[in-house]
Amino acid sequence: MTRFSSSDGNIQRTPDGGGSNRTGAIADGQGIMTPASSDNDAAPVSFTEFIKRFTPDLELQKQYREFIQKEGPQAFLERKINKTMTRRDICILILNLGYPKKVVEDYAIFSLRELATILLRLMLNDSSFKPPREEESSEDDEDSFDSDSDSTTTTTTTTTTTRNSTPIYKRPKETPFKYTLPDFISGLSLANRIMVVTGAGISTSLGIPDFRSFKGLYNQLSKLNLSDPQKVFDLATFMEEPGLFYSIAHMVLPPEGKFALLHAFLKIIQDKGKLLRNYTQNIDNLEERAGIYPDKLIQCHGSFSHARCITCNSLFAGTKIYDHIRKQQIPRCSQCWKDLQEAPLIHGVIKPTITFFGEDLPERYHNNIKSDIRNCDMCIVIGTSLNVNPVAGIIKDIPFDVPKILINKDPIEGMGAFFNLKLYGLCDEVVSYVSKCLGDDWFIPHADHNPNSHFSAVMDNNGTYRIKKLR
Repeated sequence: MTRFSSSDGNIQRTPDGGGSNRTGAIADGQGIMTPASSDNDAAPVSFTEFIKRFTPDLELQKQYREFIQKEGPQAFLERKINKTMTRRDICILILNLGYPKKVVEDYAIFSLRELATILLRLMLNDSSFKPPREEESSEDDEDSFDSDSDSTTTTTTTTTTTRNSTPIYKRPKETPFKYTLPDFISGLSLANRIMVVTGAGISTSLGIPDFRSFKGLYNQLSKLNLSDPQKVFDLATFMEEPGLFYSIAHMVLPPEGKFALLHAFLKIIQDKGKLLRNYTQNIDNLEERAGIYPDKLIQCHGSFSHARCITCNSLFAGTKIYDHIRKQQIPRCSQCWKDLQEAPLIHGVIKPTITFFGEDLPERYHNNIKSDIRNCDMCIVIGTSLNVNPVAGIIKDIPFDVPKILINKDPIEGMGAFFNLKLYGLCDEVVSYVSKCLGDDWFIPHADHNPNSHFSAVMDNNGTYRIKKLR
C-alpha cells in the first residue's frame, strides 16, 4: 500500500482513503497492532481462537440481565467495572451478556475505556432493557399531554452521561409561570447568571446544516442507505469504518474566519458579565472564534478544535486534518505508520475530538452542570431540537422559579411545557429584534446586524411569539 506524508510532517494518508488495507487486521503475533491504551494486557495470540470457542454462561447471563432490567445499565457498570479489570475481562462480560462475538473481534485496538463505552452502548440500545415509551404529544398542541395522566407526575430522568438519543419526558410537575416577551427584555437587563444552551440552529446562517430539519444533515445522508443516519457519529461505527465519517465530515466543517450574528450576541451577554455558561452541542468551535472565554464555554459534544490518534493518543491541532476532511480522506498518524506497510483499517487513524454517540461527555460538563443548574437566574435554549442526551435533559432540571426561554425556528415536539416563553423565528433575526428592544447598549457588532431593521413580533393564542424581520 502506497503512503504519502502530509506537508506538516505529522499526518499521512492513503490515496484510497484507507479502505483497502484490511489485510492483517487481526493481531497475529507479528507486532503490527499497537494497543490504543496504556493498559498492559496485550492481546494473546490465541485470543481470536478463544472468542470463536467461547460459550456464554447462560446462568450468569440470566443474573446479569435481571439485574440490568431492575437497576439499569449504569448501576450494572458501577458494580461490574473496576480498576482491576483488563480489556479481556470486559470482552468476556460482553459475551456473557449474549452480545455477538463480532463486537469484540477487534479487541486489541480498543482501550479499556472504549470497551466499557461499547458495553454501555450495547445495553442502552438493547430493547429488552428499555422501559415503555411515554406517548408522544401532538405537534399541533405542543403543550398538551394525555388528559388521563397524573398531574403530580415528576419528570422522567436518565442515568447515563454518554451522548445518546433522548427519551420522551413527561409533563413537568408544575405549570411554568407566565412570562412575556417584555418580561424577557427587562429580565436580560436584570439577570446576572444566564445559562445558554445552544444547538446547530445557531450556525445554519453560515451554511452549516443542522441535523434533523427537512434540509438537515441526516436527510442529506439518505443516499448512504443507512438504517440510522446517526451512525456516522457513532463510536462503534467509526472504529469499524472510519471512512464513513470522513465521507461526510466536510459538510459540518466550520467556515474559515466567520461566526454567526447569534454568536456575537452571546459575546455581548458575556461582556456584560451576565453569562454563567454556554453549553453548546455544536462541534464547529465558532463560540470560541466569536470570543467566548474558555471558562464560560462547555463544548458538550467536543469540537474540531483538536484531533487525536486513536492508537498512540497523540494530540494534533484540528486544522492539521482540515485538508483531509475537505478531500474526504482518512488522516493517519505518521508515527504509528512509520515502520509499517500493512495494518488494520483503524490503525493510526486520527479522530477529531468530537464526542460521538456512545462516548462520555467532557469532564468539564460533569464538573459544572449541577452547580450551574442550581445557580443560574435565567436559562435560554437556542437553535436545538433537544434530541440528544444528556444535554436534552438540562431544561427539565432548571429550578421552577428560573425563567426558561426557547429561541428556535420551530417548536420542539413534546417539550413546550418546560418553557416559560417561546420565541419562534430565525435565531439571528430573533436576537436582532431583542437587541433593538434593549437599545444601543446592546448593539450587536456583526456585519449582518442592522439596528434600523424592522420586525414583526406576533403573539399567538398559546403565549408564544413569532418574530420575523421585514424585508
